[in-house]
Amino acid sequence: MRILLQFPEGLKRHASEYAERLEKQGNEVFLVARSTYGACDLALEEAKAIGAEKIVHFGHNRYIKTSPGIEVEYVPWKIEVDISLLKGFAKMLKEKGVRKIGIATTVQHIHQLNDMKRLFDKNGIKALTKKGKMALEEGQVLGCDASALDVDAETLVIVADGNFHALSAFDIDKKDIYSLNPYNGKWKLLNEELMRFRKQRKGALIAAYGAKSFGILVSTKPGQFRMKIAENAKKELEKRGKRAYVLVSNIIDSSIDNFMFIDAYVNTACPRMVDDKDSYAKPMIDISELKNLLKMWDRKD
Repeated sequence: MRILLQFPEGLKRHASEYAERLEKQGNEVFLVARSTYGACDLALEEAKAIGAEKIVHFGHNRYIKTSPGIEVEYVPWKIEVDISLLKGFAKMLKEKGVRKIGIATTVQHIHQLNDMKRLFDKNGIKALTKKGKMALEEGQVLGCDASALDVDAETLVIVADGNFHALSAFDIDKKDIYSLNPYNGKWKLLNEELMRFRKQRKGALIAAYGAKSFGILVSTKPGQFRMKIAENAKKELEKRGKRAYVLVSNIIDSSIDNFMFIDAYVNTACPRMVDDKDSYAKPMIDISELKNLLKMWDRKD
């Protein structure tokens, strides 16, 4: 079988051992060279180009359905952590009077989520979980979806290294939102950072209000491709006297700024693209925010 292996950056150093193992079984093995931007970013174009019969995608849970004609195997990368490192955080919450939290974690640690919940329970804190809109498993948070945290609790905890996944909770309105590092047990209250994030989003919306022409960004990545939504957005913008152009690419970067006639962007691809506001010369809003912009214009009329 001709197999294409796809690894995110942090796991590419392990590619040789998997390639050698599969080759010993009589397979032809190829490696995806480019960067991989999540479970939504399957290397379908590369697989088609080399005639691959199967893609093995490492580091993420299943996100999209298998593309016709190509078998896709998702291989989550489990990382075991010392749950006892979270005791200090649980003790701090208890001393603050917190008795109920919402908790979620990344795919690397989702297999230990029940152990985390038991640790909090032993410290007198009930930990609630739910299945989010886009993630495969209960309690799993994605960089683009923290809806697994939207439970009946005023304190939320994202167990993850760094702030990338934690900042996906920017649109959840709760009293306190913490990021908790499972590797060292350190925690961080994210309220101020999330507030700055919301203000940046609002600033981009205000900046786009005065735009006369829009570039609607469409990614061809299989988990992000939303052409119908882009076409509907174009119609809504044109109804309000705006010029709108649909810009299509597999990788969207600052080269779009060379379309000098465009005043602002509407993003239908990865919603976290709008975080990179400093990478683009024009304001960018996510497709989920377009309805607010349309309402602003309609109220003016």
